[in-house]
Amino acid sequence: MKYLYLLAPILAFFAILAVYFLIQTNRRPVPHYEPEEFVFDAEEYLRQLQREHKPLGKSGVHRLLLKRTRQKPGVYLESLEPVMDSIGLEIVNVFHSVMGFDYVPVITSGNDWPYHARMSKHYQNKAIDFRIKFLLNEEKKSIVELATKKLEGRARVIWEKGSMEHLHVELLD
Repeated sequence: MKYLYLLAPILAFFAILAVYFLIQTNRRPVPHYEPEEFVFDAEEYLRQLQREHKPLGKSGVHRLLLKRTRQKPGVYLESLEPVMDSIGLEIVNVFHSVMGFDYVPVITSGNDWPYHARMSKHYQNKAIDFRIKFLLNEEKKSIVELATKKLEGRARVIWEKGSMEHLHVELLD
């Protein structure tokens, strides 16, 4: 009974030691995804289309969109409406006409972000966001103007400013 006051610190020490041991034995490597290196060559793409004599299907257009862009980690694009893949490729074309063919646009959101407006087209798989945050103002203006002109009547292009600045492209009803 004389040393009963030492029982609580000793038990706490062993509990902390047990938790530490469990954490150490449960170490698993975190998988790392490296996207394959892809350089888009328009001439080779046209030659391939002529050889195959068939247009790309829905999955081919979707794969092409994924290859010609980078995606922010966590972006979900697998359930996009097929027309959004085509619209996304047109936006990529706009980026290339303003920034050059070496520029690879970044898609920052599809149907993946829980902070969109309640009735956002993102949740209907009818909207994509592109990063324009780190571009010059003249480049941003050119991209927005060209994209608006190119998609007139089919999609709405919105330059969303602020701390999370991006180009929002959504399908019209």
